[in-house]
Amino acid sequence: MAKVVGMESKTLSDFAKLLGADHQIAKIIEILEQTNEILSDAMFLEANNVTTHRTTIRNGLPESFWRTLNRGVPRSKSTTIQHDDSIGILETWAVVDKALAELNGMKAAFMLSENKPFIESMNQTMAETIFYGNLQNNKAAFTGLAPRYSTLDPAKAESARNVIDAGGTSNFCTSAWLCVWGDQTMHMIYPKGSHAGLQKDDMGKTTVVDEDNNEYRGYKTNYSWSAGLCVRDWRYVARVANIDTQQLETMLKSGAAGASAQMLSRCMIKAHSLIPNIRAGRAAWYMNRSTKMMLDFIAAEKSNVNLTIKNFEGEEVTAFKGIPIRQCDAILDTEAPVTA
Repeated sequence: MAKVVGMESKTLSDFAKLLGADHQIAKIIEILEQTNEILSDAMFLEANNVTTHRTTIRNGLPESFWRTLNRGVPRSKSTTIQHDDSIGILETWAVVDKALAELNGMKAAFMLSENKPFIESMNQTMAETIFYGNLQNNKAAFTGLAPRYSTLDPAKAESARNVIDAGGTSNFCTSAWLCVWGDQTMHMIYPKGSHAGLQKDDMGKTTVVDEDNNEYRGYKTNYSWSAGLCVRDWRYVARVANIDTQQLETMLKSGAAGASAQMLSRCMIKAHSLIPNIRAGRAAWYMNRSTKMMLDFIAAEKSNVNLTIKNFEGEEVTAFKGIPIRQCDAILDTEAPVTA
């Protein structure tokens, strides 16, 4: 029977702790692992279909009328639109040579160390798809955030109202995302009648083939993760786009990060103001390592009143206007600029 891994309060750090004190294994994990904290925040809801999730969005309120005595009012009704979000299946097979496994005493730590790169790869791919997934490029995946917030022109997409231009014009840009997770805002989806999170199916000892199509005996494990993204209300996501990463790096090296931080801070304040109700769900900022590092510096120097270091769930976290800032290595430093 498949075992649900991702939704049993196990993180990548939890898996690493199971490996014990083997220094070489820990070193390998350090090289492979990335930080994508969005996977810890993401809320999963069961879809209303197997391969898609249909959302009904109210896009027009009914009219109201002043009425005089003995006179009625016209009939009116609200208007709605429906939108379908797709669900993709992310899958990989891990194989451990039977002889190698038995040489290591079939220790759970060793078996897990051999499978760990596959789990990490799936986490990285899932995080990348949450931000950049595009059905035009890969019909087997799902649509991420960037294609939904890809223009500065509201005439092309209403979501453009929540895209803030930070001024970068080269192909070395990045973005910072403010997301509010919740049932009525944005959430991940998984197929109807199934389970959320990464699932493991241990196939046991079987015959496998190498790259030259030669057979050998090995222990085979299947990992799969069916998921999609539903942005139920586009107003609860804001993108600060066109952050110039080269300018960011130059200012960090020179110690003159103040001007850049001030610009970014103003964009983040604007993004915050665009969210109708920041308490409508679980709110968090997502940005890559270089952008977060600059904000960490400013927060430590206490030169920006909006940036603070707070305790969230037992950890010290940099926060902007009380909202935690999460690191996501899946967010690129080489984005093309978002234009009208």
